[in-house]
Amino acid sequence: MAMVVLGLGSNLGDRLAHLRQALQLINGSHGLTVKQVSPLYTSAALLPDQAPRSWQLPYINLALTAHSSLAPLDLLAQLHSIETRLGRETGHQPWAPRTIDIDIIAWDQELISHPNLIIPHQHMLDRPFVLLPMADIVPNWRYPKPGVAAGQTATELAAYCLTHQALKISPLWQRIDTPQLMGIVNLTPDSFSADGVSLDQLLTKVQNLVADGSTIIDLGAEASNPQAKPLSAATEAERLLPALQALKPHLSTMVVPPKISIDTRHASVAELALSLGVDFINDVSGLEDPAMQHLVATNACRAIVMHNFGIPANSNKVIAAHLDVVNEVSKWGQQQLHKLLARGINSEQLIFDVGIGFGKTATQSLALLQNIASFHNLGLPLLVGHSRKSFLNQFIKVAPDERDLETSWLSAYLAQQQVAYLRVHNVAATSRVFRLGATFATAATV
Repeated sequence: MAMVVLGLGSNLGDRLAHLRQALQLINGSHGLTVKQVSPLYTSAALLPDQAPRSWQLPYINLALTAHSSLAPLDLLAQLHSIETRLGRETGHQPWAPRTIDIDIIAWDQELISHPNLIIPHQHMLDRPFVLLPMADIVPNWRYPKPGVAAGQTATELAAYCLTHQALKISPLWQRIDTPQLMGIVNLTPDSFSADGVSLDQLLTKVQNLVADGSTIIDLGAEASNPQAKPLSAATEAERLLPALQALKPHLSTMVVPPKISIDTRHASVAELALSLGVDFINDVSGLEDPAMQHLVATNACRAIVMHNFGIPANSNKVIAAHLDVVNEVSKWGQQQLHKLLARGINSEQLIFDVGIGFGKTATQSLALLQNIASFHNLGLPLLVGHSRKSFLNQFIKVAPDERDLETSWLSAYLAQQQVAYLRVHNVAATSRVFRLGATFATAATV
């Protein structure tokens, strides 16, 4: 079994999605088991002087290690098949933008020379976007080729390359091997966490969330805590739509443009938001409204289906104590999924949220988190909104905005349970926990 290092890059289309899909396909391939995944880096495209200006699209790059039972040329063929599956055209022009690029960088400490494959990768010493992520996961790997670089570690090679290569490269806090982080933006003065923002503060708030690692921004104009007052669709639209219109021109200028989610239970508001290009409908009422069901069925958006016992949440209306909360929520999810599929909604559009704090006691919310992996049986990606929730008071009684430590610990636990999305207030704290966890996993395998 060989330890191989692969370099991945994308500079066309939804780059993070392409890289995430590539990781899934590599990990699911015969004879390959992914062991470590590096942080992400962004850099300008490396192009010859005569390249068209339209090719000047920034890359996102990473490296990963995998155990391979395949022969080198068999692995190469398998990786080319994955590239084709993800939309890379065969016979494309050298240097042209591509949805995905997967290279074999290293094969243990071996030297391999073949007309179709040279290992270590023949250009790696000149490419910081290869060496930096490689140094993150195999810092002590040594360059096996004779010459001035012989015997130098990946860390030493990366440091030298950075000082002698003009290509600018920047790290990103987003990752493709952990849950996607949905950053919360409350456009309301009565959010339970008291973190509502005005229209003037919106862009700065979103930019900070993206810089901290968000891939999705969840905009909400109606608070759903027990003390909140329900809003009419018209009032909600008055808060949401100006925010969307103000934000939209700035999204494409961000290094990693986020997807936009709208936290609404009103079909009319969701319809207006979709016309402005939002990507997710986060319906805390569980997609019960036939009008909302029709809207999702006739659009290409993703939809989050959350279990609840009424909106706003009511602490006196919860699942009966004698019932198995995990079974009750799972049963509701199965019934709701069957209903939504019958309405013409594609299962690939749906994401399931167990609804922490909505119709559950603190003990029941904790039980759902402890058994969250059982909900994979629904066959849908899972989202958990545990951030700063009141059930955390059973561990420490503090104000909501002081619960980020507990929230981040739970985020790390939920990542281990293969939850796909986490809706959090303090994105930076969760990103830091993820990076620390990845660093320790790397150290354990080096």
